[in-house]
Amino acid sequence: MKKFIFFFTAFLLSAQSVAAADIDLQEIDAASRMEKPNSNSIMFRRNAEMYQQLTDEQKKEIDRQREEARKQMEEYERKKAEYEAQMKAQQEAERKRAEELKPITLYGNSLKIYALVNGEIITSNDMQSRINAFIMTTGIPYNAKTKSMIINKVLQAAIDEKLKIQEAKKNKIIVTPQEIKAAVREFEKSNGMNAGQLKTILEKSKVSMNVWTKQIEADIAWKKLIASKGHGRVSVGENEIKRAFDDIKKDMKTQKYMVSEIVINKKDAKDINGLVEVLRQDPRFELYAMQFSQSPSAANGGRLGWVTEGKLPAVLESALVKLKEGSVSSPIAYGNDFYIFKMEKIFNPKTDAQSLPDRKQVKNYLENKKLEEFADKYIKDLRNRALIEKKI
Repeated sequence: MKKFIFFFTAFLLSAQSVAAADIDLQEIDAASRMEKPNSNSIMFRRNAEMYQQLTDEQKKEIDRQREEARKQMEEYERKKAEYEAQMKAQQEAERKRAEELKPITLYGNSLKIYALVNGEIITSNDMQSRINAFIMTTGIPYNAKTKSMIINKVLQAAIDEKLKIQEAKKNKIIVTPQEIKAAVREFEKSNGMNAGQLKTILEKSKVSMNVWTKQIEADIAWKKLIASKGHGRVSVGENEIKRAFDDIKKDMKTQKYMVSEIVINKKDAKDINGLVEVLRQDPRFELYAMQFSQSPSAANGGRLGWVTEGKLPAVLESALVKLKEGSVSSPIAYGNDFYIFKMEKIFNPKTDAQSLPDRKQVKNYLENKKLEEFADKYIKDLRNRALIEKKI
């Protein structure tokens, strides 16, 4: 009998190293019945007799094992329920996102005028195609938080498109069908599509091919116009390059921040808190900046580059320095705008190393910056001179 008791006790002690999934609950249950037998079975009576012969320490070990098994089962059930809840939430989020990325329909079959641009109209059919193209290309969901911003963004882009094509025609800038066709094919190649596949995808997304090609025409025409008008206005002299190098060397000795921004005028910012919520959940800050920011930095995905201390207005800098890497700020009111910052990286000159760019890189940077500033001023002047009537 003693030999059996020793074996039984050894078995219980060895169970301490067994994972929850490997515990033999029948053994634990048997020990429980030995303590308080509820059957006339000879086996149960014998088990009870053996249990009574165990020492108090051995009985405590059995109790401890039973309690450990109970806790492990509770933990298993908790994790199982947690996993099932996460899977359910993920499936619901995927369903909701798929719903928000579906093509939209504006005003059913009726036709509305959204805007007049120097006498040329932008209709609800145009807007419907453009909004669907926006959803298709960006993957930004069309929901209560983004709807107003998307409509405003798309409408302004449609207005600018009209202005660019009108200005290009005035300056005898011609975009050939061959150039448009080549641009379409380039878009297909860059997105892994076969020739002609874009047309099918656009139809599925309820995007007019005519609207799509008009956007391409405006883009090509504008690039030609800026190249023509900007030629000779973006030259960079040796003194400018030297000053830029001096600034870079100085910056490398001071703490600075790699920052991206979204700037929205206060009159257009009624949904800005909703935008911040989206930005804190969706890591594609650059994409949202390109689509919604009203700052020249939007062309670069909102990237400001390295910002040293003392370069920004105090109200903006005080909010910026509180951010951790990867975090997004709350809206910061300054002047007529709201600013949203994302802290990309913090540079500490004591611990971080950074190499100097070469002369060609600095020269290209300065030229591109001047060209972007010229293009931004040009489109703003066109907007100010144009007769624009927004109907909706």
